[in-house]
Amino acid sequence: MSDEYNYSKSGIYKSPPRGDQLDYINYIRTLPLNPAPEAFGLHENAEITTAQNEVRTLLETILSMQPRSTAKGARSREEIITEIATNIEKKTPAPFDYETVYKAYPTDYKESMNTVLVQEIIKYNNLLNEMKKTLIEVKKALKGEVVMSEELEFLANSLHDNQVHKAPCT
Repeated sequence: MSDEYNYSKSGIYKSPPRGDQLDYINYIRTLPLNPAPEAFGLHENAEITTAQNEVRTLLETILSMQPRSTAKGARSREEIITEIATNIEKKTPAPFDYETVYKAYPTDYKESMNTVLVQEIIKYNNLLNEMKKTLIEVKKALKGEVVMSEELEFLANSLHDNQVHKAPCT
């Protein structure tokens, strides 16, 4: 390495020339207070992604602090969640008939798209079945018929807050 070696394209981040402690301190003072992504070898879009994540976290925090109770005469939180879950359940399409699709588009070495189609139908049907099962479970949990698990609690909160459900990290 040599003096004045640039660590970034802009030349802001470089190897300072040899000197005493005061020279190094003065060099550090010339650096920006908020370093650009290039200081860490990242693309400029890393800053955009970071800002988006910070805003998402802020909004999720604000939503999590909203009151979970309602005024007298208003619908309860449980009623709202049950209604939303019922509406989603009604709008969820029925799974594809796997056998019919498999007969119409058999998997074949010469037809790779048929294989992809069949695999995607299996995945899609699994998703639809899981959605239906989970929506039924959350409604039962709200009634007290089954135990409200952590996953069902996350789903209920997501439905109430009108957010896309993200399963908790395990």
